[in-house]
Amino acid sequence: MNVYLTPLQHDALCEIFNISVGRAAAAMGGLVGENVSLSVPAMRFCSIDALKDRMNMVEWQQVSAVSQSFKGSFEGDALLMFPNDDGMEIVRLMLSHVKQAVDINELRGDALIEIGNLLFNACLSSLADIFDEEFIFDIPRLRSCSGSEVLAQESHSPRNPVLFLNIQFTLGKRHIEGFLAFLITLSSLDTLRHGADRFIRREGTTSTP
Repeated sequence: MNVYLTPLQHDALCEIFNISVGRAAAAMGGLVGENVSLSVPAMRFCSIDALKDRMNMVEWQQVSAVSQSFKGSFEGDALLMFPNDDGMEIVRLMLSHVKQAVDINELRGDALIEIGNLLFNACLSSLADIFDEEFIFDIPRLRSCSGSEVLAQESHSPRNPVLFLNIQFTLGKRHIEGFLAFLITLSSLDTLRHGADRFIRREGTTSTP
């Protein structure tokens, strides 16, 4: 098994991403007028092949996926994916505050892209602050197909790592899980390590005993 980070770097990045999705949750809560909770209970690295194997599981046969490319010293593709029914449920919950009649199917695409934008921007803005640089973003894309088809459209070398984050989304009494993945290069992994070390020095982060 490849060990991409030290335990201290891993803890630092978990903290960074949990802070980031917390900011995204606050922004979503402001949109819907209700408390929204987002958390990252697990973060790990895997290969693109391992992620493809996961996509063969039943719940990922039909998905809602938002992706966006970003460029800088840390570059790659960000991918947010939910099982299709959960993606629709999130849209329904996000639009539940709208008083007039709306066509959920018609607004689904825009709503999912907005959720993806909020998460991508929150996470990458936090990293940009640590790296002290700005990223260049492409236009986000929405796809509804199987998880395997989504990944087949991503040109990611098997030698390059995937940073995989489990995402837990809570709105009201509903709890939905998806994932956020960053398909990055080995040079971007080095940048990520240096950024984690900088965060540790800046914040005085210590690993859990």
